[in-house]
Amino acid sequence: MSTTSASVALAPSSFDTQSFSFSKPQEDQAFSILPIDVNPKLQKICEKTDYPIECLTSIISFLDENVDMIPMSILKAEIDAIHNKTKEVLDKTYELSMNPPTSRLLPLCLKTCINNYNAILESKQRILDAITMGDANELSMELSHNMEHVFACEEEFKEAKIESPMAELNSLLVKIITNSLTIEVDMTNF
Repeated sequence: MSTTSASVALAPSSFDTQSFSFSKPQEDQAFSILPIDVNPKLQKICEKTDYPIECLTSIISFLDENVDMIPMSILKAEIDAIHNKTKEVLDKTYELSMNPPTSRLLPLCLKTCINNYNAILESKQRILDAITMGDANELSMELSHNMEHVFACEEEFKEAKIESPMAELNSLLVKIITNSLTIEVDMTNF
């Protein structure tokens, strides 16, 4: 399977420029690797995201057969996926913080991550309110802040020169948030 590289870069106020690269599937990559039949409307929406496979796999469990397959519904499912994945990574972070540290800096890094993950969880209602009110600016701002929170966690490990035990989950979380930003932008086109 061939891939290209997609880079997400933000310049949060407390950092210089941050750049994390994640593998991005080729546009012609088929959805046939998924074990279920995918609703064509859902497939069309997810194909327009930066990470279509992650779009589908992250939200499929939040959709039932009665949901209207429109960007607004898919966006709300992605927000649920962000919330769920954040809870998962937060649980892992708490678990790691209970184990004896391999580095004296590890607990400090984990504390920073815990604070940032909690901030993401706290943003869910503001995001849903922005969706309901059709406030694309607020929605974009909240999702962008969530991205900054994930980057802040990873930056702690980088500065401490510790390999991040959260890197894989953080990568997926960034992909889901990136997809949410893409769907948010596209929702005005439908």
